[in-house]
Amino acid sequence: MGIFDKIMGGKEREEVPDIEHYLELEEEGDAVNPPADFYVKRIDLRNEGDANLAMKELTSKNIIILNVHALSKQPNRLKNIIGKLKMNCEKSNGDIALLTQDLVILTPSKVKIVKSKAKPKKRA
Repeated sequence: MGIFDKIMGGKEREEVPDIEHYLELEEEGDAVNPPADFYVKRIDLRNEGDANLAMKELTSKNIIILNVHALSKQPNRLKNIIGKLKMNCEKSNGDIALLTQDLVILTPSKVKIVKSKAKPKKRA
């Protein structure tokens, strides 16, 4: 704010926080913040290799948010890959659920997703 703005009663600009600082993609720790035991990771599912990466991350006990938008125009291929992921999650005692139309969550063993069921309609 300049001198002229102070005299004329101009409003101070609010400083916008640097959000990039908070969104840095780091897995290393430091003296103040040691590395975490487990992470929540986002993976874009484009092919079977990405599905294999997701399964590898699950074996490392990480929670995966899987973006399936890229394969939404190939429903048969997407269904096959999701079926394989579901089978592997069940084998490893993990869990899988749909978050949105384009996002699927995969959890490692001993982490379960609470899935709500539609409540039955009351009869009058």
